[in-house]
Amino acid sequence: MAKKTNRPKATPARPPKIVAEPLDSVVDSPAAETPAPPRAPRASKQTRSQAASERLEDEYSYISSDLRRVFILAAIMFALLITLNIVFSLIS
Repeated sequence: MAKKTNRPKATPARPPKIVAEPLDSVVDSPAAETPAPPRAPRASKQTRSQAASERLEDEYSYISSDLRRVFILAAIMFALLITLNIVFSLIS
């Protein structure tokens, strides 16, 4: 049996209606000679990986100091475990 859904049925998309303008109005109207606005300089094209790396740097830049602290703590704990292992093996 098919799964029931509560979503409304999708209506098919209709193409936009094209309104034909009379040929006389197109031919008789004088072309407005307005200067084109100056174009803004284009951004340099980047590959997806470059854009993704910049986005990651922006999003995660605030946690770099936290990661550094976590790695330092992990190294200290690891050194402490090794030291305790050596000390307890010498005691017993």
